[in-house]
Amino acid sequence: MKQKTLLATAIAAALVLPFTAFAQDASSASADQAKTQNLETITVTGSRIRSVDVETAQPVFSLSRQDIQKQGFVNVGDILQNLTSSGAPSYSKSAVLTSNNYAGGSYVALRGLGFARTLVLVDGRRWGTNADGFTDLDSIPSSIIERVDVLKDGASAIYGSDAIAGVINIITRSDIQGGEANVYYGKYGQGDGTQQQYDFTWGNKIGKLSYVFNGTYTKESPVWARDRDFSRYPQGPLHPTSGLSPYGPNGIINNAPGGSLALNPGGDPTKLGDYHPYSSADNYIANQQMMLLSGSERKSLFGKLNYAINDDVSFRLDGAYTERTANIQIAGYPLGSGNTGVVLDKDSYYNPLGSQQGYANPQDVQFLRRAVEVPRMTKNTVKTYRVGAGFEGAFQAADRNFNWDVSGFFNKNHGNVFGTGNYNLINLQNGLGPSFRDGDGVIRCGRPGAVIASCTPVNILSGQGGLTPEMLDYIGVNTNGTYGTQTTGLSANITGDVVQLPAGMLQFAAGVEYRREAGYNRPDAFSATGNSTDPSSQATSGKYNTKEAYAELNIPVLADLPGAKLLSVDLASRYSKYSTFGSTTNSKFGLQWKPFDDLLVRGSISQGFRSPTINDLYGGQTQTFDVYTDPCDTSFGAAGTGNATAIANCRAAGLSPTFRQTDGAGNPVDSAPAQSTTPFVSGSNDKLRPETSLSKTLGLVYSPSYVDGLNMSLDWYNIRINNIISSVSPNDVLNDCYLRGVQSACGQFKRDANGQVTNLSYTLENRGRLETEGYDFNITYRLPQFSFGSFRVSLDTNYVSKYNQIFGGDTPTSYNVGQYATWRVRSNANLDWTYGNFGATWGIRYFSGLKEDCVFDFTGGSECNLPNYVTPGIGVTPKRQVGAIAFNDLSLRWTAPWNGTFSVGANNVFNRKGPFFYTASSNVIGNSGFVYNPSYDYGRFFYLRYNQKF
Repeated sequence: MKQKTLLATAIAAALVLPFTAFAQDASSASADQAKTQNLETITVTGSRIRSVDVETAQPVFSLSRQDIQKQGFVNVGDILQNLTSSGAPSYSKSAVLTSNNYAGGSYVALRGLGFARTLVLVDGRRWGTNADGFTDLDSIPSSIIERVDVLKDGASAIYGSDAIAGVINIITRSDIQGGEANVYYGKYGQGDGTQQQYDFTWGNKIGKLSYVFNGTYTKESPVWARDRDFSRYPQGPLHPTSGLSPYGPNGIINNAPGGSLALNPGGDPTKLGDYHPYSSADNYIANQQMMLLSGSERKSLFGKLNYAINDDVSFRLDGAYTERTANIQIAGYPLGSGNTGVVLDKDSYYNPLGSQQGYANPQDVQFLRRAVEVPRMTKNTVKTYRVGAGFEGAFQAADRNFNWDVSGFFNKNHGNVFGTGNYNLINLQNGLGPSFRDGDGVIRCGRPGAVIASCTPVNILSGQGGLTPEMLDYIGVNTNGTYGTQTTGLSANITGDVVQLPAGMLQFAAGVEYRREAGYNRPDAFSATGNSTDPSSQATSGKYNTKEAYAELNIPVLADLPGAKLLSVDLASRYSKYSTFGSTTNSKFGLQWKPFDDLLVRGSISQGFRSPTINDLYGGQTQTFDVYTDPCDTSFGAAGTGNATAIANCRAAGLSPTFRQTDGAGNPVDSAPAQSTTPFVSGSNDKLRPETSLSKTLGLVYSPSYVDGLNMSLDWYNIRINNIISSVSPNDVLNDCYLRGVQSACGQFKRDANGQVTNLSYTLENRGRLETEGYDFNITYRLPQFSFGSFRVSLDTNYVSKYNQIFGGDTPTSYNVGQYATWRVRSNANLDWTYGNFGATWGIRYFSGLKEDCVFDFTGGSECNLPNYVTPGIGVTPKRQVGAIAFNDLSLRWTAPWNGTFSVGANNVFNRKGPFFYTASSNVIGNSGFVYNPSYDYGRFFYLRYNQKF
């Protein structure tokens, strides 16, 4: 794919000028002065040009190591998730229902645009991703960080694919002389969720060699859903009986004469008299066996060295190893005839309606029973290996300064997902088939004279504990899948001076890069046969490569003139050729203008793109039990809210005016969304094209000379993404069909004889566009020194004015600002005080209010306070408005005479609790499955940190 660029001429000039400028005669300083000036330049995130000026045409937010240590967060994922530019994650550690290869990791989505649209760099170089294009931030130990730069602008022209939403560049520590050890320990006020981290760093410089080495160990204990009121019940504490599961620890006969029957506690499952008519009181709180936050353990080693070969050339080498194990638990598997296709045979010894109970017309039993004896556990272990090496140097030619580097890196992730709590459907069929009691009183599979060897009959209708270890060993099956990715990169770059212009030196950067991405996912072989309760999925395997060339120019236009202390233009363009889809060219224009010394005006326009990932293109089809809300449901769907379009289309599909979505027991659901009773199928698409984007920024940076220590910035941004690679959800498919009239969507699912949705399939698509717009405001002020200490205040705020998704035409399909997980305002305010060896920091993290679709009180009430809300293009969609929330953090520190520092503090000092979100799991709020947004705090968290320098 080729894109036209208006900057082609300028880029061509950028490539030619470095070689023609050497012949030009211009006045210069002495060679020694030039070399000194060259050594003082640095590379700033967002530009490849080395410069003495840290301000660029695009907004960059920096978080120093000192700022990080004043927080109570120790994991890189937690640190970055609390940036105001970060959106609510589509996956978090509270997404315990997720057991794929990124379960247990931490990821960040700048501007709420998705993990794969945020590029993560370490020391300016790409860090490895998984096959979905996600970078696990927990694979980077926080103890190696010197600072974090967040580029809040698209940067494909500078860094290539994935930098649509912005770039996170983690700068690691260097030039350390001596050692440093840290101990961190914290836990919630409820006594759970313990976090421990121990790390040691040593660095030194010996002659021409300098090095840094770090080792880190981190352990996080789980938090259980039953230990928080907002996660104890599926629909929260205000609705403790809603959303419960019909699959409980006591067996249920789903096709008994006269209606469903449930076993009495302690009853004999073979005696029909020990059953009672099933009612909602028999439903089970599956959350009791689930984790709210998964536990994990990480070990990492990191090192880098630099050897000065001579004054102008040096060799660098860096390496990292991280091993992360995450443990996740959810409730035991809900075994049922509906989702397994297996029934309790009429000739089973354990069948209360069977032949051995004396019935003249015995019948098979359709059953429901949750295997609470064995909760489902997932152990996800991933090892990350990384090594990078290169040469870099500086030289002078024609009195010009130049820097160059040639480098390469290799990054490998290898993981294993081990699971328990699933069942062998073949053995389950045998165990529930014909069985009898032999002469020795032993229950045998088969029939007298035809015993099935190595088979254990299963008492599936028994009460809790009735599934004996022998039964569970026979029908249970462990799962074991492997996955991995490999990234290889090579690059060569040069940057330097071109020609002295009246306003300053014209500078350039240019380079070439090669990158190869490969990945695979090999699910459990037995599960792939479809003979396991573990949803089947196909193997994934694929690779691609890209060859790229870029150029960048910084052109000073005016300087030291009235109304123009500085005016400069930045131009950049990158050509990328992918083995999967072809070529693309993306360019960028930036402007800096200082009308006077105190004020900087900056702006940029940049093209961007994101190439489809390995899983996007080559991922195998996967079965999933999704949560969804049927728009034709007359209680919770659009048809129940009086939506005329939904009512007409649902009736045209032959559904009853009183149609209800049902659960696994065939009963109408009592809340929404609800889990599908049959597996749906999702998959990749090898015909996907890249996403393309256009980003615009315009901002002011004001540092008044008459107020020492005050700095302010205000930046406007607009990002528009076309051809978005969309993970269409079941809700999208159904709403497209019944609300938006997209006929192709109606062919992506079927309905059974009762009208229930089955066989729903959805794949990734280049589907429509997405646009977001807003403002970033930042202020820092270091107050004058007082006798009682020094103070520094800071405020960082993000205001989102637009976040629209458009799937056809020009009318937005969804307006998400202030809804679900797109806060209109996020703000962080901090007050820091230092007095001698003492210090304290008070922080406030603010989240504005949100709306969500109503689940209760559709006609109005506290749970649906906007019953007449009108969604443009759809109509009346009752909404629930929840209020804003602020979390206060406090940290105290003391530096001891022996060069040690104690820090103690608490996050969420006042133990505030965020609002509930009843549609959280279906509207990509952390994909958590709980009625709580994982961006909010789970309680008051106390911590202690000790730092010792040697």
